[in-house]
Amino acid sequence: MNPVSTERAVSGLLERYIEVIPEPKTEWVEEWDAEIYQQRMGEEQVIWRPIRRDESQDFTALESALGISFHDSVKRLFGDWFSGDLSLIFTHDETTQPISFELLMPQCLEDADRLLQNLTGHILMKRKLKQPITIFIGILHEHDDCLVSVDNSTGEVALEWLGKLQHQTLAVDLATFLSHCQPYCGEND
Repeated sequence: MNPVSTERAVSGLLERYIEVIPEPKTEWVEEWDAEIYQQRMGEEQVIWRPIRRDESQDFTALESALGISFHDSVKRLFGDWFSGDLSLIFTHDETTQPISFELLMPQCLEDADRLLQNLTGHILMKRKLKQPITIFIGILHEHDDCLVSVDNSTGEVALEWLGKLQHQTLAVDLATFLSHCQPYCGEND
Protein backbone atom coordinates (compact mmCIF):
# COMPACT_ATOMS: atom_id res chain seq x y z
CA MET A 1 0.00 0.00 0.00
CA ASN A 2 1.36 3.31 -1.08
CA PRO A 3 0.75 6.14 1.45
CA VAL A 4 0.51 8.60 -1.46
CA SER A 5 -2.41 6.70 -2.98
CA THR A 6 -4.18 6.62 0.40
CA GLU A 7 -3.59 10.35 0.76
CA ARG A 8 -5.04 10.90 -2.73
CA ALA A 9 -8.01 8.65 -1.95
CA VAL A 10 -8.82 10.57 1.25
CA SER A 11 -8.48 13.95 -0.50
CA GLY A 12 -10.62 12.77 -3.40
CA LEU A 13 -13.31 11.44 -1.08
CA LEU A 14 -13.46 14.73 0.83
CA GLU A 15 -13.79 16.64 -2.47
CA ARG A 16 -16.62 14.34 -3.64
CA TYR A 17 -18.33 14.70 -0.29
CA ILE A 18 -18.37 18.51 -0.39
CA GLU A 19 -19.55 18.46 -4.04
CA VAL A 20 -22.57 16.31 -3.15
CA ILE A 21 -23.22 17.75 0.31
CA PRO A 22 -22.02 21.38 0.08
CA GLU A 23 -23.06 22.26 3.65
CA PRO A 24 -22.42 19.15 5.75
CA LYS A 25 -23.43 19.40 9.39
CA THR A 26 -22.07 17.89 12.56
CA GLU A 27 -22.71 18.21 16.26
CA TRP A 28 -21.20 21.41 17.65
CA VAL A 29 -18.94 20.77 20.64
CA GLU A 30 -18.44 24.04 22.49
CA GLU A 31 -15.26 22.91 24.27
CA TRP A 32 -13.45 22.18 21.02
CA ASP A 33 -11.50 24.78 19.09
CA ALA A 34 -12.29 23.09 15.77
CA GLU A 35 -11.08 24.92 12.65
CA ILE A 36 -13.56 22.89 10.59
CA TYR A 37 -16.52 24.70 12.19
CA GLN A 38 -17.90 27.25 9.72
CA GLN A 39 -21.39 28.35 10.76
CA ARG A 40 -23.61 27.46 13.71
CA MET A 41 -27.00 26.00 12.82
CA GLY A 42 -29.14 26.38 15.92
CA GLU A 43 -28.01 25.15 19.32
CA GLU A 44 -26.49 21.78 18.44
CA GLN A 45 -25.24 21.73 14.86
CA VAL A 46 -22.59 23.44 12.80
CA ILE A 47 -21.68 23.45 9.10
CA TRP A 48 -18.14 22.16 8.65
CA ARG A 49 -15.40 22.14 6.02
CA PRO A 50 -12.48 19.69 5.88
CA ILE A 51 -9.13 21.25 6.76
CA ARG A 52 -5.76 19.74 5.83
CA ARG A 53 -3.67 19.65 8.98
CA ASP A 54 -0.54 21.81 9.13
CA GLU A 55 1.30 18.89 10.72
CA SER A 56 0.29 15.25 10.45
CA GLN A 57 -0.71 13.43 13.61
CA ASP A 58 2.30 11.93 15.39
CA PHE A 59 1.51 8.32 16.27
CA THR A 60 5.01 7.57 17.65
CA ALA A 61 4.24 7.76 21.40
CA LEU A 62 1.10 5.63 21.12
CA GLU A 63 2.83 3.12 18.86
CA SER A 64 5.66 2.85 21.37
CA ALA A 65 3.27 2.46 24.32
CA LEU A 66 1.28 -0.26 22.53
CA GLY A 67 4.32 -1.92 20.97
CA ILE A 68 2.87 -1.76 17.45
CA SER A 69 3.16 0.31 14.30
CA PHE A 70 -0.09 1.57 12.87
CA HIS A 71 -0.67 0.68 9.24
CA ASP A 72 0.41 3.62 7.03
CA SER A 73 -3.06 3.89 5.49
CA VAL A 74 -4.61 4.44 8.93
CA LYS A 75 -2.04 7.14 9.67
CA ARG A 76 -2.98 8.93 6.44
CA LEU A 77 -6.73 8.63 7.11
CA PHE A 78 -6.63 9.87 10.70
CA GLY A 79 -3.47 11.97 10.58
CA ASP A 80 -3.67 14.37 7.64
CA TRP A 81 -7.11 15.99 7.85
CA PHE A 82 -9.60 17.44 10.29
CA SER A 83 -13.14 16.76 9.12
CA GLY A 84 -16.60 15.91 10.28
CA ASP A 85 -17.52 12.23 10.12
CA LEU A 86 -18.56 11.21 6.60
CA SER A 87 -21.84 9.44 5.95
CA LEU A 88 -21.01 7.10 3.05
CA ILE A 89 -22.19 4.22 0.90
CA PHE A 90 -19.69 1.57 -0.16
CA THR A 91 -20.50 -0.37 -3.33
CA HIS A 92 -17.88 -2.73 -4.70
CA ASP A 93 -19.81 -3.95 -7.72
CA GLU A 94 -23.36 -4.44 -8.94
CA THR A 95 -23.65 -7.90 -7.38
CA THR A 96 -23.00 -6.87 -3.78
CA GLN A 97 -25.36 -5.11 -1.41
CA PRO A 98 -24.34 -1.46 -0.76
CA ILE A 99 -23.13 -0.78 2.78
CA SER A 100 -24.02 2.53 4.43
CA PHE A 101 -21.73 3.62 7.22
CA GLU A 102 -20.17 6.54 9.06
CA LEU A 103 -16.46 7.06 8.34
CA LEU A 104 -14.92 8.42 11.52
CA MET A 105 -12.71 11.48 11.17
CA PRO A 106 -11.06 13.67 13.83
CA GLN A 107 -12.51 17.18 13.94
CA CYS A 108 -9.70 18.82 15.92
CA LEU A 109 -6.76 18.00 18.20
CA GLU A 110 -9.05 17.19 21.14
CA ASP A 111 -11.13 14.86 18.98
CA ALA A 112 -7.98 13.24 17.57
CA ASP A 113 -6.87 12.49 21.16
CA ARG A 114 -10.29 11.01 21.91
CA LEU A 115 -10.13 8.88 18.76
CA LEU A 116 -6.67 7.57 19.70
CA GLN A 117 -7.95 6.67 23.18
CA ASN A 118 -10.82 4.73 21.62
CA LEU A 119 -8.44 2.97 19.22
CA THR A 120 -6.22 2.06 22.19
CA GLY A 121 -9.19 0.46 23.94
CA HIS A 122 -10.07 -1.45 20.77
CA ILE A 123 -6.50 -2.72 20.36
CA LEU A 124 -6.30 -3.81 24.01
CA MET A 125 -9.62 -5.66 23.62
CA LYS A 126 -8.29 -7.42 20.50
CA ARG A 127 -5.19 -8.49 22.43
CA LYS A 128 -7.26 -9.77 25.35
CA LEU A 129 -9.39 -11.80 22.92
CA LYS A 130 -6.19 -13.04 21.19
CA GLN A 131 -7.43 -11.72 17.85
CA PRO A 132 -5.45 -10.02 15.07
CA ILE A 133 -5.13 -6.26 15.59
CA THR A 134 -7.62 -4.21 13.59
CA ILE A 135 -8.19 -0.46 13.54
CA PHE A 136 -11.82 0.60 13.31
CA ILE A 137 -12.48 3.40 10.85
CA GLY A 138 -16.26 3.38 10.65
CA ILE A 139 -19.58 2.16 12.02
CA LEU A 140 -22.47 0.76 9.98
CA HIS A 141 -25.65 2.86 9.98
CA GLU A 142 -27.89 -0.19 10.47
CA HIS A 143 -25.82 -1.92 13.17
CA ASP A 144 -23.75 0.27 15.48
CA ASP A 145 -21.97 -2.84 16.79
CA CYS A 146 -20.63 -3.68 13.32
CA LEU A 147 -17.40 -1.91 12.45
CA VAL A 148 -15.55 -1.14 9.25
CA SER A 149 -11.94 -1.90 10.13
CA VAL A 150 -8.45 -2.11 8.69
CA ASP A 151 -6.35 -5.20 9.40
CA ASN A 152 -3.26 -3.61 10.91
CA SER A 153 -0.84 -6.12 9.37
CA THR A 154 -2.28 -6.48 5.85
CA GLY A 155 -4.17 -3.21 5.33
CA GLU A 156 -7.29 -5.06 4.16
CA VAL A 157 -10.59 -3.35 4.90
CA ALA A 158 -13.36 -5.58 6.25
CA LEU A 159 -16.44 -5.73 8.44
CA GLU A 160 -16.27 -7.03 11.98
CA TRP A 161 -18.79 -7.34 14.77
CA LEU A 162 -17.55 -5.73 17.97
CA GLY A 163 -15.33 -8.25 19.77
CA LYS A 164 -15.26 -10.67 16.84
CA LEU A 165 -12.90 -11.41 13.96
CA GLN A 166 -13.20 -9.61 10.64
CA HIS A 167 -15.78 -11.58 8.66
CA GLN A 168 -16.31 -9.89 5.29
CA THR A 169 -13.45 -8.40 3.29
CA LEU A 170 -14.50 -5.25 1.44
CA ALA A 171 -11.24 -4.18 -0.23
CA VAL A 172 -7.56 -5.13 -0.43
CA ASP A 173 -6.53 -1.73 0.93
CA LEU A 174 -7.90 1.55 2.21
CA ALA A 175 -7.30 3.52 -1.00
CA THR A 176 -9.32 0.98 -3.01
CA PHE A 177 -12.05 0.97 -0.37
CA LEU A 178 -12.35 4.77 -0.30
CA SER A 179 -12.46 4.91 -4.11
CA HIS A 180 -15.65 2.80 -3.97
CA CYS A 181 -17.32 5.08 -1.40
CA GLN A 182 -19.83 7.77 -2.25
CA PRO A 183 -21.51 10.39 -0.04
CA TYR A 184 -24.75 9.19 1.53
CA CYS A 185 -27.42 11.89 1.48
CA GLY A 186 -29.46 10.38 4.29
CA GLU A 187 -29.18 11.01 8.00
CA ASN A 188 -26.14 12.78 9.47
CA ASP A 189 -25.48 14.85 6.38
